[in-house]
Amino acid sequence: MVIRRSIACILLFAYAFFYSGAVYSVQGAYSGDVAYSGLTASQAAFKFEDAVLQSAGVGAEMLSNPPAVLSAPPSTAARAAVVMEASSKRVLYAKNPHMKLPMASTTKIMTAILAIEMGNLDDVVTVSPRAVGVEGSSIYLAKGERLTLEQLLYGLMLRSGNDAAIAIAEHIGGSVENFVRLMNRKAVQIGARNTNFVNPHGLHDDMHYTTAYDLALISAYAMQNPIFRIIVSTKYKKIPWEGRGYDRVLQNKNALLWSYEGANGIKTGYTKASRRCLASAALRNGMQLVCVVLDCQPWFDDSAALLDYGFANFKPYAVVSKEQVLGHIPVRDGYEAQVAAVCREEILLPVREGEEKEISVEVKLPQYLKAPVKAGTKVGYVKVTLGDEVSIRKDLYTAADVKENTIRSNLKRIIDRWIDTEFGF
Repeated sequence: MVIRRSIACILLFAYAFFYSGAVYSVQGAYSGDVAYSGLTASQAAFKFEDAVLQSAGVGAEMLSNPPAVLSAPPSTAARAAVVMEASSKRVLYAKNPHMKLPMASTTKIMTAILAIEMGNLDDVVTVSPRAVGVEGSSIYLAKGERLTLEQLLYGLMLRSGNDAAIAIAEHIGGSVENFVRLMNRKAVQIGARNTNFVNPHGLHDDMHYTTAYDLALISAYAMQNPIFRIIVSTKYKKIPWEGRGYDRVLQNKNALLWSYEGANGIKTGYTKASRRCLASAALRNGMQLVCVVLDCQPWFDDSAALLDYGFANFKPYAVVSKEQVLGHIPVRDGYEAQVAAVCREEILLPVREGEEKEISVEVKLPQYLKAPVKAGTKVGYVKVTLGDEVSIRKDLYTAADVKENTIRSNLKRIIDRWIDTEFGF
């Protein structure tokens, strides 16, 4: 018995010694990889655990769903930058977000969304002398040439035609000067209060400026429009060229449309004063991000890295679903005692892991309604907040009709039915 116990102890000691050496050597191998791959020690430990589990033939589920690891914000050469989720307007990354800088042709985001909202895409626009020969990028419009507003918008956003911008501005605003006033008014409505437009194309003027935050707001607003999204996500487009035997072939200048997964917009810009500017956008897993970099030489690479950071560190969380019932309101003198209040829009927030627990939802409804009540009547609001970063307010509406139920209303209803039956009305 003593001999057996001694042998068992020796074997156990040997196993422990061998196992600790194996662990040390494997961990050492991963430690060596850390400097090369950028993994933290904790990530290397996860890799080691996965390797042990895999060698044992277990843990396949864990291997296919590794724990989420938050990455540090990337550095960027941009003078100013912002990453924003489009529906909530939550800022996921910022560098000098409120620094006033020139924006070059990213100006055309505002030009395009105004034209889409205020114009008719099928309108035929006749090119004026002022729209001919505008300096910078061009689609080479000729005096008297006729194109639809939609065709001009593709020339504006894919080829960045400065001449197209003038033609659009004159058509929508009646004059370039009046269209610029509309641009500035719209900027204030969107919340871009540190932006000032002087022209519809972005050629340099000291009084023509924006901020990364403001341009992200404008981009996020524009990306809510389905027509705008279609145009800015188009890689190639043919539009007519009067007097020639061939069409204009427009290629989008935004290289991310070819190289970045989910990329769906928006606009490049460059002047000597502004240098490279880019408002980009991408949609993944139901989350629409916009990224703005101003004065950024590696504009595509840095934008891709910033978008990667946003998608890696934030996930979409549906706080309120479309048509969700958020309360019931008592109805006086109604056939139904109450009516449901619904939110017509989904409220989606980008959140870090665990942040959904910090979201606050406040519903405000009247104490009662008086019948009759029509479906779609605005009756209150829901307010969603997340700390000091996000505050979203959406109107609530009645979900159904509620008829009046009083002696007078019932008597009138009986008389109306009798008249219809008796006289065949």
